[in-house]
Amino acid sequence: MLVFWLICSLLLAAALLLILPPLLGKSSKREISHQSVNKAVFERKLVELEEDFERGLIDAEQLEAARTDLQRALIDDLEYSNKPLEKGSGRFLPVLILIAVPALSVFLYLKISNGLVLLSDDSRSMLVQQGDMSSTQQAIMNLERKLQADPANLEGWLMLGRSFMALGRSGQAVSAFERAYELSNGTDPDVVVAYAEAQVFASGHQFSREVMTLFTQALKVDPGHERALWFAGYAAYQLHDYESALTHWDKLLQQIPSGQEEARAALLVYLNDAKQKAMTQISAAQGVEQELYPNKEAKGNASIVVQVSINESLQEYVQKSDTLFVYARAVNGPQMPLALAKMTAASLPATVTLDDSMAMIPGMTLSGVEQVEVIARISKSGKAIMQTGDLYGSAGAVNTQSTTPVTVLISTIAP
Repeated sequence: MLVFWLICSLLLAAALLLILPPLLGKSSKREISHQSVNKAVFERKLVELEEDFERGLIDAEQLEAARTDLQRALIDDLEYSNKPLEKGSGRFLPVLILIAVPALSVFLYLKISNGLVLLSDDSRSMLVQQGDMSSTQQAIMNLERKLQADPANLEGWLMLGRSFMALGRSGQAVSAFERAYELSNGTDPDVVVAYAEAQVFASGHQFSREVMTLFTQALKVDPGHERALWFAGYAAYQLHDYESALTHWDKLLQQIPSGQEEARAALLVYLNDAKQKAMTQISAAQGVEQELYPNKEAKGNASIVVQVSINESLQEYVQKSDTLFVYARAVNGPQMPLALAKMTAASLPATVTLDDSMAMIPGMTLSGVEQVEVIARISKSGKAIMQTGDLYGSAGAVNTQSTTPVTVLISTIAP
């Protein structure tokens, strides 16, 4: 800081050296020089008048009048150059400049810099950040007041949610996006994805099945929504549903322009990892099946006829567009369906035949087991996994070699 002030002092001294010398020069010299010029001019004019008189250009009366005018002009000039006020002002001006220039420079520096130069870089940065944060907080408060007055402002709730996300306040962002989700009736994919993403951050980057449902919902509205495809694939990956992750990410890869090689390469890393895990998962399932049912090839094709109906007391909970799953899974062994049929609830009452052609994983079929549990389930979400509020019924253990039709009554609501 001392060096800074020394430099400033040197600069001020240099400026004064340029300004003061001309002002401090002796006024008497300037006055003598001015008087000499005036006298020389007077004498020259007087000589010219006398020459004109001798040549007869002017008469004696004109000569006398001109001489009188010249004398009067000379006296006026000499009186003006000897005025005491000019002498006094010439001495006072250098003193004024000597005092005013340094004082004014220091005053303006302190006023304009506001003292920030005295602070360290970290301190100045902190002050700037605090100022930005304060203005952001104030903007959020103003927006919240506007939303209190206009709670149906969809864009306002979205802006509030994004502001909270930018500040790392994901819990408050969830509430704001939830309100936007309600106002849009879940039909805006951008809103749905933002709502789901905020939930992921608020839960410590955990992907629940409820969040997965939101990403799937967004894709129903816009199947090509890039952020929904990415998050749906990542959520499926985290839930160990590697086949679904592959489906979403492969579709996303097809949408990335060929010129964006870095983005494609990054996504391919995830795709290849999901493929390896999916293959490992399938191989493990086939190994378990082979271990549990080593003689399955000898049993031939198996089929089960299932008659499905719903309890009349649950009819009010069902819409025709709801999804109806009818499937069979091993009584002892993996819970993955060995055969599955999918249709809408409008098909009820329905008769369905489950056989080996409906296997979800090659090699894991009805023929490989002796007994299965046959289940019928109505899902509003369309998810293959049981969700709260789903309606279902079970026929219990059924022999896969039996030819007797199996009856399943849907009569229970999943807790």
